Amino acid sequence: DAKTTQPNSMESNEEEPVHLPCNHSTISGTDYIYWYRQRPSQGPEYVIHGLTSNNNRMASLTIAEDRKSSTLILHHATLRDAAVYYCILRDHSGTDGAAAVQYLPGGEREGI
Repeated sequence: DAKTTQPNSMESNEEEPVHLPCNHSTISGTDYIYWYRQRPSQGPEYVIHGLTSNNNRMASLTIAEDRKSSTLILHHATLRDAAVYYCILRDHSGTDGAAAVQYLPGGEREGI
C-alpha cells in the first residue's frame, strides 16, 4: 500500500521558488507521482505528474534516483499559488496514497 508524507506547511516570499517535498518510501517501480493543488472553495487542480523528473509551464517535478522522495518546485510563486498541495502515488491498479501540504506565501503559517 503506497503512502506519502509531506510537511504541514511551507512559506516563502513572492516571486521566489518554493520547494514542496514529498516522501514516498513504499513507492513501486510503476507508481506515477502526481501533484494537485486545491485553492480555498475550489476543487482540486492538476499541477504535474511523472514516473521520472518532469517540467511543465506551472512547475517542475524532481524525483530522487531511488524514487523514495520527490519535490514539486514552483519557480516564481505568487499569492495566486497559495493552496493545499497534494502529492499522490498512482499505480495501474487504481489505488492511491496521498498527503497534503499547505503553501502560504509571505510568511503566513497555518496547519491543516
